[in-house]
Amino acid sequence: MDVRPFLRRLPARYRRPLEVGLFVEVPLLVVLVLAYLAAGHGGGGDFEIFRKAGNAVLHGRSPYVRPTPELMGSNDRFVYPTPFALPFVPFALLPEKVGAVVYLFLCVAAVLGALWLFGVRDRRCFGVALIGVPVYSAIGIGTIGPFLLLLLALGWRYRQRRIAGVPLALAAAAKLFVWPVLVWLVVTRRWRGACGAIATLAGVLLVWLAIDPSGMRRYPETVRVLNEVERWKSYSPQTFALSLGLSVTEAEALAVLIALITVAAIVVAARSRGERHAFSVAIVGAVVATPILWLHYLILLLVPIALTRPRLSRVWFLPVVLWVSPHPESLGVIWRIAVVLATVVVIAVVTYVRAQPAYGRNAIVRA
Repeated sequence: MDVRPFLRRLPARYRRPLEVGLFVEVPLLVVLVLAYLAAGHGGGGDFEIFRKAGNAVLHGRSPYVRPTPELMGSNDRFVYPTPFALPFVPFALLPEKVGAVVYLFLCVAAVLGALWLFGVRDRRCFGVALIGVPVYSAIGIGTIGPFLLLLLALGWRYRQRRIAGVPLALAAAAKLFVWPVLVWLVVTRRWRGACGAIATLAGVLLVWLAIDPSGMRRYPETVRVLNEVERWKSYSPQTFALSLGLSVTEAEALAVLIALITVAAIVVAARSRGERHAFSVAIVGAVVATPILWLHYLILLLVPIALTRPRLSRVWFLPVVLWVSPHPESLGVIWRIAVVLATVVVIAVVTYVRAQPAYGRNAIVRA
């Protein structure tokens, strides 16, 4: 799966320009185009949602709307715990277009920083990661995906310390489908990290209760309605089942089954392959088990790729393949869902079967 032999076979006069063009110039052009669009239109849809939520909190209002199918179906409402609107208060104070550009470059920095924390030192990997559809979509829309990736990287980098539970719990609180990383803390017996995670989750709840108690009470209903109106157009196995004609009950049962398999897989991976593979399995399981899977969620698949293939190999190009279906939503189209899920499966298998040695202090060790 290593692409380096192919590159070495090229004449030197072709190899260097090819590498510079593909891994430096193209990613830089992609970022500059996105920055130009952000400067012209004020950023992507999710950034505007977060910015409005930050403005609401700044003025003492709840960032939520009444959880009805009509309001939630427009896919332009804030659906995160209220404390996660607080980081966007400064953006509410900035001009919209300026804030959008600043946020975009922060997202790029978060992706590159996360890969570095996971032990990636091959500069080509940084470039190819930026041109994959998940990263492009996450940055272009203005999601928090890059920062989820960074939180996961911080949790992994400081996994030997109690503080590891803090970023992992924040990631799981912001996006509930990331819950398998908390299972990973328990399975690998990182009790100090687990205690830190519990304390962090308690802190998030207390802040939420203090600044938006009414929104906190309505949040379970918000999530329920959101799942009802959005699950038919995502890329999840549950959506795939619905598109094939299964009933809602059968699709929900499938989601529960996948969640149980995820827990079992984390346990097996931790005992047979070590904590590195178990962490990768937790991330893949989170992506597959979520009832609603948008294309930009696949940015988290950089975790197993970076952990097990820290140098350039073919698996780094799999997110680029998703340009065959770059639409953020599947709209229930079977072939689109099949392409995305097949990509997830291939990445999961390839990264689990064989790992490359990492660099220096981040070298792979037996757990």
